[in-house]
Amino acid sequence: MKRLILIIPLLITLLSLRAQEDKKLSEKLTYNVHGFIKSDFWHDSRKLATSREGIFALYPLDQDLDANGNDINAVHNFNYSIVTSRIGVTIKGFKALGADISTELEADFAGITTATTGVFRIRQAHIKIDWKKDQLIIGQTWHPLFVPDVAPSVISLNTGAPFQPFNRSPQIRYTRTQGNLKIIAAVISQRDFVSIGPIGRSYTYLSNSNSPNLHIQLKYKKNKTTVGIAADYKTLRPRLVSNNNIVDDNIVNGVSYMAYYKWQGEKFIVRAKATWAQNLSDQLVLGGYAVASIDTITDIRTYTPTQHLLTYVDFDYIIKTEKLTFLPGFFLGYAKNFGTLEKNESIYHSAGSNIDNVYRLGPNFSIKAGRLMFSLEYEYTVANYGTADSFGIISNTHAVSNNRLLFTTFFFF
Repeated sequence: MKRLILIIPLLITLLSLRAQEDKKLSEKLTYNVHGFIKSDFWHDSRKLATSREGIFALYPLDQDLDANGNDINAVHNFNYSIVTSRIGVTIKGFKALGADISTELEADFAGITTATTGVFRIRQAHIKIDWKKDQLIIGQTWHPLFVPDVAPSVISLNTGAPFQPFNRSPQIRYTRTQGNLKIIAAVISQRDFVSIGPIGRSYTYLSNSNSPNLHIQLKYKKNKTTVGIAADYKTLRPRLVSNNNIVDDNIVNGVSYMAYYKWQGEKFIVRAKATWAQNLSDQLVLGGYAVASIDTITDIRTYTPTQHLLTYVDFDYIIKTEKLTFLPGFFLGYAKNFGTLEKNESIYHSAGSNIDNVYRLGPNFSIKAGRLMFSLEYEYTVANYGTADSFGIISNTHAVSNNRLLFTTFFFF
């Protein structure tokens, strides 16, 4: 009892000191809550490859003929959604290790799959440790193949996919600044955006390879111009065991390259990007890999990555008046299938393996009044489907098109 009497005042003193220290820390921190309330209304002239109940549009589905030869997918459809409304908080003002420390936590209601649409999900959750010339980001943020300040300013949630990579992933990213040049290196895993494989989409293919996604990038920015180049390397292990119960430790590698450009004037902005994509199904673009060979006795398989060229160019013009800002823009995207690196067995773990190319024309127009914005966008997307040969090259193509009209309202806070 005497010991307890002595310990209680000591605990009270320690808690009081901790509370005072926490108060001092909180007085230094600055909090910024941000986000928007968003409503999307859209109409499509046919069925699409989409995500999140159709709000994330990729490309029109191929013809699917019924017994009378009518195309089942040639059906007009519409939807309305508010699930991409977003809230986030950034915290700044803390110093440690000789660096400025900040954090960001951002979420919306879009879920991580169509089945979980409407469920609160994390978009960004990372810590940023910022020295004068060196920066370390630890946590989930945009994949380095998605460059936020060069991303097209389209209205659609797809942000230019499938003509550019779209992905947020857990990662450790280091950036070194040398004057106008930034050198970026990252090791990356998968969570919400995952690769396609024998059991569907799963993070396990990258995890079981025991090798993180590796990325290196050079970014140069001076005055109105931003340019950059990057290389991205990924290894997947599609299976642990064959169908004949034999350990299968074969892997598939993919090396992707990216180059981008941006020029921003007072009223005019142009952005462009080209990506040579090997096995980037986790980026919501065309591609993945195929089975290259099958051992007839053990069912052990080897693999070969698909190869696609992804490109876009995006134009924006800014017109400001005393009360309103008018934002006309135009997006042009093109994706081309260059087949597999090696001959394959026509067994694909890939998105759009029977598509030769896809292109999109996307004019948009926004009116912004303070925190309120109304946007209208038209997307004309064409996919050319055909038959793949033993190297994945598509021939005998036919075009399938979709017209999407999207109306969106924003209230920013």
